[in-house]
Amino acid sequence: HAQWSTTMMAVPVPALATVMLLAAMAAALPTHRDTGAAADPWTCDPIQPDFCGFPFPSDFYLSEADGQGRRHVNITKDAVPKDIDGQGFDVNNAGFPELDGFSPMPVIQVFFRDLDTAGMANWTNPELSLLPTSPTLLINTATGQPVAHWVELDISAELAKHPAQALLMYPAVRLNDTTRYVVGFRNLKDTSGHTISASTAFQALRDNLPSADPTVLARRARFAEDVFRVLVASGVQQPELTLAWDFTVSSTKAQTGFLLSMRDDAMQRIAQRGGIEYRILQRKENPRDNIARELRGLMRVPWYLNQVEPGVGTRLVRDPSKPWTADNNGDGWVAFEILIPSSLANGTKRGAIMQYGHGLFGSAGEINTGYLDAEANERGYVLAATNWLGMSYEDEVFVALMMASDLSNFPMVPERSHQGLLNALLLMELVSSDKFINDPAMQFNGSAVVNPEQRYYYGNSQGGIFGTVYMAITQSVKRGVIGVGGGPYGLLLPRSSDFAALFDVLRVRYPEHLDRIFLLSLLQALWDKAEPAGYLHHISKEPLPNTPVHTILAHYGLGDEQVSNLGTMAMARSVGATMFASNVRQRNESLWGFPKVADTVVIEGEGNHVVQGWNFGAPPIPVGNVPPADHGIHEKPRRSPQAQQQTYEFLVSGRVSNFCHGPCNE
Repeated sequence: HAQWSTTMMAVPVPALATVMLLAAMAAALPTHRDTGAAADPWTCDPIQPDFCGFPFPSDFYLSEADGQGRRHVNITKDAVPKDIDGQGFDVNNAGFPELDGFSPMPVIQVFFRDLDTAGMANWTNPELSLLPTSPTLLINTATGQPVAHWVELDISAELAKHPAQALLMYPAVRLNDTTRYVVGFRNLKDTSGHTISASTAFQALRDNLPSADPTVLARRARFAEDVFRVLVASGVQQPELTLAWDFTVSSTKAQTGFLLSMRDDAMQRIAQRGGIEYRILQRKENPRDNIARELRGLMRVPWYLNQVEPGVGTRLVRDPSKPWTADNNGDGWVAFEILIPSSLANGTKRGAIMQYGHGLFGSAGEINTGYLDAEANERGYVLAATNWLGMSYEDEVFVALMMASDLSNFPMVPERSHQGLLNALLLMELVSSDKFINDPAMQFNGSAVVNPEQRYYYGNSQGGIFGTVYMAITQSVKRGVIGVGGGPYGLLLPRSSDFAALFDVLRVRYPEHLDRIFLLSLLQALWDKAEPAGYLHHISKEPLPNTPVHTILAHYGLGDEQVSNLGTMAMARSVGATMFASNVRQRNESLWGFPKVADTVVIEGEGNHVVQGWNFGAPPIPVGNVPPADHGIHEKPRRSPQAQQQTYEFLVSGRVSNFCHGPCNE
């Protein structure tokens, strides 16, 4: 099983294949949509009759506990939009029955026609949602406390003035696993100042009115106790509610079980073998300035996918008797790349291992970048990288094909990414092993150049996003730098220029904008098991079993066109990151939720995370969920001398200083 390519260059986005698919679809797809009629009353929640699937997420789509005490997401195929060709969404193929709840970082979606959002918190001031007069509410039922959040109308369809826009609510911090939350909206008005009426079904629940709807009758007692009681206890007058419902966050096991089972099983297998088998296939001496040696090789790793090559049918191998556990399917050979800087070539000192995580649809070859060469040479880093399977250049065409043909094959992305994340963990195990360190290919003048006690992670873009997952599950690395990363994807994608081409695929297949934004929120629950939403709190707050506490430093640039600053904020707030008091701002944002310290303070200590932003002069990001203009911001923080100096100090000592000595304006 070989995951090797002699072409280690990233494929640009959009890929030629994506463009060709778009053209073919535009020519081939019909211009009608047959939604059909759902016979099952539990297909669409009547409390939100305008759009089937809303409100979402909702325990309307969560089963009662089965004989093993497990609940299941049981959204039906008729609740999910059909594409323009009438093709439905196979919820079983997508894996929804395997879920026992919803995303801990959901994009909560609802619809009110011609809604006036005045007085609602937006991304610049989520603290307004905590005011007793807030028209929007999100309550943790375990604590009874409100959760800060912000809302916006969906403008991702370029329909800023369209009256039929979804209202999107984003928790300002990650929600708690296996916890129920109540969502409420009260005293809503339309843009003409008229009161928005509650639906007939919701009025029947709220006011205890007669109803013939079986879903109302079945839920009346539960809504009274589990929804309205919670809101009234928070100071809400029940008659003022326009809409309210509840949803339950999935369990830790459902989110992390597959990846943890793979990690633990793989480590046991490797220990039994006496280490990771590897082969050095290419060795180049002095390939360019700052680099003394470049190595390319293969390592043999335990494999947990049903196939080796990428494809829409890629899935983890499962044993139905072991929920949320991946089964081994033999071994695979995985490509890796090593760069040894010139500063270590005399064999008189050893350098730290810096594992690098590449960007979207890129490759391990991203370490062959001028700024990294210079940084590695100056700081004495031995760079190591492997491809993020699932989100590498090998996967791009198949992701486009999935988007263009059948979204229910979406699990190919997070499940193949599990193998990619495992491969990254195993690369660090290999590079820090005695056998590898003492390989002649890793020595100069008969001396080793790697210090196995200094193991660090550094990733940018997709490498920053996946880097948070890596830093939650690694047993070998305790400090990592997250460059221009964030999450969740449901927040990031509509705001990313990288997603524009794939969003065009969705526009062709799903002309109705409510369908598109609903699908992105629906897929978030499938993505959680391989993206920040499922792992942020495990970095330090709640370490996973047999896993140490980790510490991260996060960098971002105002106006980032690829990974939204809002995703960085959500990530950083969720891990409890600290900011320097002078941190840059845009649109008068409050930067709520971050402890602030003076610029002269040195932040240190295990689990004391830091986030720092840079202002490179780009305009502020848009108010709505569309990408900002491209000013090249995404590439700039990693090249800032102050960011590189801060990175070095943090990695080697665990200390974080503000080397900008004030706002980081460049």
